Amino acid sequence: MRANEGLVILLIVLVIAAVWLSVKLRSEKKQRKRLADENQKLIADNALLEVDHLKFQLQPHALRNILAQLNTIASNLSKGMNSLCGTLDYILYEGNSNLVSIKDEMDFVEKYLKLNDLFITEIDAVISDTTGISTTSKYYETPCIPHLITAHFIENAFKHGDINHPEFLKIKTTLTDQVFELNVVNKIRHQTSNAQGGIGLKNMRKRLDLLQAGNFEIKTNCEEDQYHSILTIEFSK
Repeated sequence: MRANEGLVILLIVLVIAAVWLSVKLRSEKKQRKRLADENQKLIADNALLEVDHLKFQLQPHALRNILAQLNTIASNLSKGMNSLCGTLDYILYEGNSNLVSIKDEMDFVEKYLKLNDLFITEIDAVISDTTGISTTSKYYETPCIPHLITAHFIENAFKHGDINHPEFLKIKTTLTDQVFELNVVNKIRHQTSNAQGGIGLKNMRKRLDLLQAGNFEIKTNCEEDQYHSILTIEFSK
């Protein structure tokens, strides 16, 4: 009887020990898993910190580039606004007179070209040569040519020309004591038709007939890749 009781007690002790050992193993397994999870989280957090660190290293350079671009845009916008204001003033207020001076008309051309520079990507694609203008000519500051007479030729070049061409537009203006000449050559797009004048050219001829009858000549020529216009006004006749 006592032997049986001892065996039962031994079995109970073994069961308790097995249960305790199982619980302990499970606890240690959970502990190891928790430590492993925490370690993985630390690794992930460290990786995020490194990414954020790199991001903050890169962002100032990106912001600096954006700032430089905004500064360029603001500068171009300011220049464009000044050119636009000057162009509008000339069109609206000088338009009260049928004739203007060479000086005033060339100031308008300069502002108009600066305004269109905002839309041209190629550097030096537009060249305006005014070295042939004699500022000592009596016609330089005397009203002698129709208001906005140069606008048709230059506006036509921007309308029909290839503004992406590196040698898009060349304008040469000369003035002597007897003759004013505007020489415009612009590169043309392949799909552009040979006719680059239209109703604008007809209206300009009518104005010249009224204000410079018999004293002007217009020549136009369309070659393979460029359009050439020449306006000549003689003051001696």
